[in-house]
Amino acid sequence: MALYVAICLLATLTALPESAAHTKITPLIWGVTVGLAVVHWFAFRVSARLVASGRLRPHDVELAGAQLVGAVGVALLASVPVVLLPESAELEGVALSLAAFIALVGYAVARGGGAARARALLYALTVLVVAVAIAELKNRLAGH
Repeated sequence: MALYVAICLLATLTALPESAAHTKITPLIWGVTVGLAVVHWFAFRVSARLVASGRLRPHDVELAGAQLVGAVGVALLASVPVVLLPESAELEGVALSLAAFIALVGYAVARGGGAARARALLYALTVLVVAVAIAELKNRLAGH
């Protein structure tokens, strides 16, 4: 969920026109995050009940909670540059923090799978390139 929110936020930021550079970024970050979390929670609850014959299992509740924590964590991470940077650099700072998070997730996945550092860095770069390509594709398909 955290990776999903990070990619969607990156897509949202790249869809902003140049004239929106001074747009208030914090409501955008939290609006997108809360919207995605609510939609995901709803879809998850319905599909979990479908799989479990109409019941939610304790594991499903734990998983939904972990996903919510991941989404909030990404929104908090994306909010840090807004607090620390001047308004003129907020947008770039948020985009860089999201890109760094995405790459870090790729690195952690590779290292967790036993890859050496160099291979993990290559995997992280690949994950970042694919995530940015997905964000760009999303924007082009949506007409932004």
